[in-house]
Amino acid sequence: MVIFHHPRPLDPDPAVASSLRPMRMCEAFRELGEEVVEVAGDGDDRIRMASHLEQRLASCCEVDGAVLYGESVIVPPALTWLRKNPLRLNSDYKFLKRIHDRGIPTGVFYRDIHWILAREKAFKLRALVRNFLTPFFARQELQFYRRFLDVLFLPHENMAEYLPVDFPGALISSLPPGGEIREPVGRGGRERGPGVLRMIYVGNIAPPIYDLRPYISGIDASGCAELTLVTRPRALRNYADLYGFANKPRIKPMEGHGKLLDPLYAEADIALTALGECDYLSFAMPVKVFEAVSFGIPQIVSGGLTVAAELIEKENLGWVVKDAEELVLLLQRLASHPEEIAAKRESVVRAQERHTWQARARSALTTLRRSAGREG
Repeated sequence: MVIFHHPRPLDPDPAVASSLRPMRMCEAFRELGEEVVEVAGDGDDRIRMASHLEQRLASCCEVDGAVLYGESVIVPPALTWLRKNPLRLNSDYKFLKRIHDRGIPTGVFYRDIHWILAREKAFKLRALVRNFLTPFFARQELQFYRRFLDVLFLPHENMAEYLPVDFPGALISSLPPGGEIREPVGRGGRERGPGVLRMIYVGNIAPPIYDLRPYISGIDASGCAELTLVTRPRALRNYADLYGFANKPRIKPMEGHGKLLDPLYAEADIALTALGECDYLSFAMPVKVFEAVSFGIPQIVSGGLTVAAELIEKENLGWVVKDAEELVLLLQRLASHPEEIAAKRESVVRAQERHTWQARARSALTTLRRSAGREG
């Protein structure tokens, strides 16, 4: 049995990575043949589901082999209760404690630490929440996890160096995102000029973390590449002028997610995963890295994505560039030597099995059960 905890509803058609991961992990546990008992959704739904589960556990002997796996959100669970029902601030944490006290291995995937690395100077309500309320409740959340978790899952174990709380009694384990096994895609049928590379970028474009301006300008000026840039409608409204898309004919910005991405990846030669420079990116493992792998597409990754860049180089999944100048030189070389792209594509297809959501779920189960001496 896998008790799956998530302090928000599971979205069957996720548009962003933060919603995609919980849904895919929950599905992956079921695909492995595990019984999954969800404790997810809005606050009242979680209370009801938790009560039913604990009644079931109290009336039968189903503890052996069971694990609890949780997916966190950016906002600490206690903060989600603050406006609706302050008396239940710690209800999610108390539930995790009760499950842990039953001898069931407990683990939570902790997403990110924007609240540590970012501060807004504006005196607005949003800035107040991000600068004071979120850090206060986030530290409480980590203190609780320190006491009652067997495993703290992170995008990469290097992230533990930035946490303000030590976890001496819990195992720190890397659990990056995954993807799906897809049939290798071929080049699309849309007309292109000779020696022109077709690229795709999927994700946020908001500076400073997601500042693509140097790379966008480099692609537009390269003379040998076109980029389909897929992002959210709000990002296009807010940043189209900043990026100057109207004056960059080789850049095609658009909206889309989910199945709408399939034909775009099918037409692409290379995916781009190049972001801005900040401490947060040193341990980030973006979903888009593994999405490209699932489509069999090699990718170009910026060096600031330290652990992602190490993965790309170690498994021969693409190329790493340190800046926009290196990107332009690389694109010009690849446009003249398409056989290099073909060789990388073959390497990516061979790696797909290692980076599925099922592989991540299997890893989580193994780690949790080993943490309690229940390997199997």
